[in-house]
Amino acid sequence: MNKFQKIKQAIQNTPPERLAKIEYQSHFLQMIGISVVCIFLLTQGFWYIIFAFIFGLGISYSQGISAYRKYKNIIAIVGEEKPKDFEKDISLTRRRSKIIRFALGGKAKWISIVLAIVLTVATISPYYNRWILMATYPITISVYFFLIYFFVCYWISYPIYKKRIKKEVKKK
Repeated sequence: MNKFQKIKQAIQNTPPERLAKIEYQSHFLQMIGISVVCIFLLTQGFWYIIFAFIFGLGISYSQGISAYRKYKNIIAIVGEEKPKDFEKDISLTRRRSKIIRFALGGKAKWISIVLAIVLTVATISPYYNRWILMATYPITISVYFFLIYFFVCYWISYPIYKKRIKKEVKKK
């Protein structure tokens, strides 16, 4: 199987627990977005429109709770993935993300985001046209994040991951 077929298979075979997690997280993020819009409209004097948004907030909450319960049911059936099985995941980014999270913790992602933003601000001149900057900043931040998180952090975390797995195998 060549690399293109592996990528295609990884995209087609997304684990159900990952899809359920994305679903419940999206509902709760939607609630945050609706709340921000409500606050903005309230400060601008459009208080009479907020009632429709509050109704949408309630719908997002109920859908988020049901999606979270679905996620918990799937996890109860499938079970938590064991760290030694992380390397069997066929998705490159998902596999690397699990290994980084296991070895370095959740702060590695936030540190990578901050570093990507700082590097972008340091490397791109703010004197370009505004429209160019609006396109350049998000693209550059994404590229820097991808390089820092999926390559540098993975390069650091993979030996740590291997050592921890060896320790777990020796304990058993």
